[in-house]
Amino acid sequence: MIIRNKKLFALGLPIILLVFAADQVWSVIAERSAHGLSQSAMQISVKAETGATGHNTIGIDEQSLGAGGGERFLHFATLQQWDYTVDHKVPCPSVIQGLSGKKFESVGFMYPLQTGEQIKVFCLLRSTQTCCYGPRPQFNQYILVEMKEPVKFRRLTPVMVTGKFFVDPKPADGYVYRMEGESLTPVGGDEPDVNPQQAAMKAKLPLFDFSLLNGIAQSKAVSNVLGMVSGKRVIVAGYCVSRSSAQPPRIILGKVWWDGVSQGVRPSIYNAIAVFPADMQQVPPIWKPFQVFTGTLHVTTDPSQWRKDGIVQLRDAELGVPGVTKSFGLARTGPFIPLSAKVVILAIFLLLTLELKGKSPEVKQA
Repeated sequence: MIIRNKKLFALGLPIILLVFAADQVWSVIAERSAHGLSQSAMQISVKAETGATGHNTIGIDEQSLGAGGGERFLHFATLQQWDYTVDHKVPCPSVIQGLSGKKFESVGFMYPLQTGEQIKVFCLLRSTQTCCYGPRPQFNQYILVEMKEPVKFRRLTPVMVTGKFFVDPKPADGYVYRMEGESLTPVGGDEPDVNPQQAAMKAKLPLFDFSLLNGIAQSKAVSNVLGMVSGKRVIVAGYCVSRSSAQPPRIILGKVWWDGVSQGVRPSIYNAIAVFPADMQQVPPIWKPFQVFTGTLHVTTDPSQWRKDGIVQLRDAELGVPGVTKSFGLARTGPFIPLSAKVVILAIFLLLTLELKGKSPEVKQA
């Protein structure tokens, strides 16, 4: 084997190997970064629940925070072991009393005790069942938090409060647990709501009009106008009033908000559509009901299928509006140059710079 072009070989081979190595290093770093982000997102889980009055609520799944009463998180499941009432003043269990005076992080929802966007005093609850119309929580279901500095009030976004916890029963003042808050961090993203009209204009895509479903209840037939948008890419804005347990789930997007019992408007096939996210990255957080999706509209013309699929579905749905709002797609974590391409590039380079030279056959003398 001989080298045809020694200069090209000496210069080209190190460059090719360096590019291949850099591509592999980037792949490892990106994969670790993505894994770290997914692990962080999985630390705290929020789930839908049924409140005491039957209304839809959301609550922190404390099993996602680690062992109860652990070294980092202060769990409401632990605090509820003290069955304290004004008429039943039992001693505080030692397992809870031993936590008093220590620094913890606790995750929950804010119930304001002050007005305004910036507040210092609020109650931290595990779920939202008392935030609107639920019954007053029991003493062992919340922590009175007094922040050192004012923080932004977040109505439905779960927050993590860090501070010193105290067992300090003062039922006349409305609490038995309190925390001297040092910092507050929203658990999930707090992206601002998208203006669907403006986003549709920028993306040059049609915005779905829920009024197209009007009248179908009486006629039992899809209008020509609605049929014309079937198969087209559109933007739909509405309230996530229900979601299935499938992965990814089927989301029912209503024109109007509904609390699950009586507040708002109950969803039906005449005022709501089924949204099928393209992947789990396109599933919105449960604490932000109003959402904007972009996807392909499908219209079911057969009335016998409406009960199963609804009249309108949005398939391959993406959160937000591509090119206008933040992308929620899966980040690429693999190498940019596939292994097969690397093999081909290296083979071509070697063919251009190397030459196989075998041993010449001997010629016999007569």
